[in-house]
Amino acid sequence: MTNSPFFSIVIPTYNRAGFIRKTIESVLVQTFQNLEIIVVDDGSTDDTETVVNDIGSPKLRYHKRENAERAAARNYGAKIAVGQYINFLDSDDVLYPNHLTVAEAFIKKHDRVDVFHLGYDIKDEKGEFLKSVVTINAINNRILSGNMLSCNGVFIRKEIALENPFKEDRILSSLEDWELWIRLSARHPFLNDNTITSTVVQHDNRSVMTTDTSKIKKKVDCFLHYVLQDEVNKKQYGAALNRTEASALTYASLHLAIAHENKFEVLRYLVKGVMRNPGEAFKKRCLVILKKLAGL
Repeated sequence: MTNSPFFSIVIPTYNRAGFIRKTIESVLVQTFQNLEIIVVDDGSTDDTETVVNDIGSPKLRYHKRENAERAAARNYGAKIAVGQYINFLDSDDVLYPNHLTVAEAFIKKHDRVDVFHLGYDIKDEKGEFLKSVVTINAINNRILSGNMLSCNGVFIRKEIALENPFKEDRILSSLEDWELWIRLSARHPFLNDNTITSTVVQHDNRSVMTTDTSKIKKKVDCFLHYVLQDEVNKKQYGAALNRTEASALTYASLHLAIAHENKFEVLRYLVKGVMRNPGEAFKKRCLVILKKLAGL
């Protein structure tokens, strides 16, 4: 490994022995090779350690820690990273070979950019294409209305990442990235290039999936607490944070519906969201919620 890699790819992982080899190999075949890979194992109980160590690349560092959720694993990886830019890659996703080449060209073009995002697509476990996410723009404004970003597509200058760590609150887990993107957007221009450079792999065991209705409610409450109480967020966005509150409430409504919560609770969150921002009613999410309420 070079003593001064330009990119540090931080991969938090927990029991992803069946996915992580493909993830790491997708980094090792990048056309831009000035990189390091830091795998932070968040207390896996499967064969993740064996799989990672069998790869044996000099670019790869493996660290196993006591389980503390992926936000803590990402923050630890950022602290020990030596690259100028940090890219957080989920251990069940895959990079295309152009990922770092596109990122390096973007950085050169924009001269010391603080934070930016590259395009991505979504596939299933078999590699079947589901959709491309190629219409992202005006992130500083749009991020308030929902998390359209892939963690794999976000690059953060190391100093900025250390100043703005993920919230290490277990209750927040799976919304910690959206909270951070809002916090970064309130403080820095959040640029983007919609060139597709990575794949999010959709499968039933992704950490966003849960049927525990109590956890869903607590998670959304926790997320709103952090976002709405942040002084820089409030100063930068003011009343526009209503859009974030509305989106989080309808997010809760959707996941409660999927988890078969009683219809009154699902509808309560939906109505609260639409009341905070009437535009929420025109999202596809609301149609899905209503269909589930109708048993369709």
